[in-house]
Amino acid sequence: MKVLIPLLTIVVFLGLQSTVSDKIAIGEIAPDFIVVCVILFGLQRGPIQGSLFGFLVGFLVDLGNPGYLGLNALTKSLVGYAGGRLGATASPGTLVLVFVIFLAAFGHDVVYFFVYLWPRVDSAFVSIFTNALPSALYTALAGIVVERALALLGAKVVTRVGKERQ
Repeated sequence: MKVLIPLLTIVVFLGLQSTVSDKIAIGEIAPDFIVVCVILFGLQRGPIQGSLFGFLVGFLVDLGNPGYLGLNALTKSLVGYAGGRLGATASPGTLVLVFVIFLAAFGHDVVYFFVYLWPRVDSAFVSIFTNALPSALYTALAGIVVERALALLGAKVVTRVGKERQ
């Protein structure tokens, strides 16, 4: 059962990303539900499980683009680890959660663009300001909607934010 819930979560968020994300995109800017999934998991479970979960999710996403195999696994592992580290230190609240999701999505995109567009660093900076910033903001807002919907369904999504882990 401990393995089934995370796998089901991955399937649900991959489905959400592939179906809903394109439909609610504003121009080329779409929310990244996969980053939301990883950050919420990391906040709930801690840095080790968050980074392992991020690696698994990123690897599954990378299978769709084998030319850059490992790039999503790297970036999502970092997001899961950061979420896990923040989970024990951040104070609870919607505004803090919006900020944490924004930083996670923005950090993910910065690392992704620098590696993906290397050695064209100028293109990476343009992509960061034209794509990563608005996408991170949209992801943070969509992430709050997802988190609140999960909370209404009775899921313990981010109950450990601001509390010490055992």
